[in-house]
Amino acid sequence: MNRPINIIFDATVLTNGFHKNDSRSGIFFVATNILKQFKNRDDVNLALYVSPEKYAEEYRLKTESFPNDVFLHDFSNPCFIYLTKILTKLWSIYENQSNWILLKKIAAAGIIILQAFFRHFIKISSAQKILQKADLFFSPAYKIPDFIRENPNIQCCIIFYDAIPFIQLKCYSSNSWANYLKDVIQSTKPADKIFYISNQTKKDLENIFPFLSNSSSHIAYLAANENFRVIKDPVRLQHLKKKYHIPSKKKYIFSLCTIEPRKNLVRAVQCFLHFVKKHNINDLIWVMGGGQWESFIKELAKKNIKWDPEYIVRAGYIDDEDLPVLYSNAEWFVYTSQYEGFGLPPLEAMQCGCPVITSNNSSLPEVVGNAGIMINWDSDEQHIDAYEKYYFNEELRNENSRKGIEQAKLFSWNKTADKMINVVMNKPAI
Repeated sequence: MNRPINIIFDATVLTNGFHKNDSRSGIFFVATNILKQFKNRDDVNLALYVSPEKYAEEYRLKTESFPNDVFLHDFSNPCFIYLTKILTKLWSIYENQSNWILLKKIAAAGIIILQAFFRHFIKISSAQKILQKADLFFSPAYKIPDFIRENPNIQCCIIFYDAIPFIQLKCYSSNSWANYLKDVIQSTKPADKIFYISNQTKKDLENIFPFLSNSSSHIAYLAANENFRVIKDPVRLQHLKKKYHIPSKKKYIFSLCTIEPRKNLVRAVQCFLHFVKKHNINDLIWVMGGGQWESFIKELAKKNIKWDPEYIVRAGYIDDEDLPVLYSNAEWFVYTSQYEGFGLPPLEAMQCGCPVITSNNSSLPEVVGNAGIMINWDSDEQHIDAYEKYYFNEELRNENSRKGIEQAKLFSWNKTADKMINVVMNKPAI
């Protein structure tokens, strides 16, 4: 194919960008970065698709984020545009009126009704010319829409991230994401091109769903954004310490994840508390980035561990622009998950020169290589030993900082996009 490839990109997950919560992590950032790379290529023509029930957020994408891009849906109907503004207002009420339960319920009902309306009445009839020219439908996560399946000339590809809902983690066996992901996987066709974000993910999913091995599948590693870089700026650091309630004169270690059990955060913090008390350390604290604080406190209580504000700081949601500084100035970063499909936060930390401690399981060795301390996720002794190695050995911290920066250079979004485009255009691997 000598001409540019015409891609319809499923931008549905990008609508999460209008909400500062956990939905902006993971797949959202993957889709954002891949789309950015595609937009910068001369060999790609893009059109954006958003699931109809997200029509209000799609309108915001069109007007606020991508005003010059082509969208499949029509935005010329003034009635529909008026309804998008109502839906946006309902979302604002739902997210910001935490103390008014009845008002939240009314807003939630309105959201459900309007989303159902859009799902049934928003059509793509105005985009037939785009469909006729399309070569590829690219989904960062979701099921291929039926209207695409009805066009046999359009190649389909999708990214799969992990097998978390299907492996031995019982807490995920019946959740909605597991059911949805199973539906997505079972809807794939042998002609589809599948991208896995690690060899471990490919191995696990093909073991669980053997029919996936009949599809054309490839490994496309993720990457950290270019804004993740070493920033040793004492003025910015002090500003962020004040912003996130970090004691100005204390060193800190950093974690960034949710409270879900596989993240192993309770064990990691429990071992940290044991470590600092064992050695009478009073110049080091744990800074916890992420939400679900109340759930974390309850999990600590179950283990008879009292949250100690002298050693644990609740940073909460970290603004994107602040993360590089917090990574760069941390003594080390902890990410000892039970299982990961890739492990983007350790890569971000390494790119910022922050020494890392991660688990030695699943995909994490593919990401970290020999650039960090890797331990058994379920070993208290190894957690404490890793903390001791970094705290008492500045030379090791500096060595792993250098190694981490070099390891992170193996990954880039440009490489990811090149791999994907070469595959779909049937070009030989570079």
